[in-house]
Amino acid sequence: MNEIEPPANTTSTDYAGLTPDVLLDAVESCGYLSDGRLLALNSYENRVYQVGIEDETPLVAKFYRPARWSNDAILEEHAFACELAEQ
Repeated sequence: MNEIEPPANTTSTDYAGLTPDVLLDAVESCGYLSDGRLLALNSYENRVYQVGIEDETPLVAKFYRPARWSNDAILEEHAFACELAEQ
């Protein structure tokens, strides 16, 4: 799983500015080539999208609302997602 560290100065203004172009650019910055498809998935607190990837299975990208989750909680969620993917 490719991950990027968010900037230390991430604010709620940055979160509000998550436009489709910004979302696709974030996914492509992790080495994926998006085919431009973007489907918003249900999430109460965060922004979660299914992103189409060229010649591959779509992936799910999650953008966490600032100051809602600790780094440890996010890492625990990522570890759980990796466990599920390995099954």
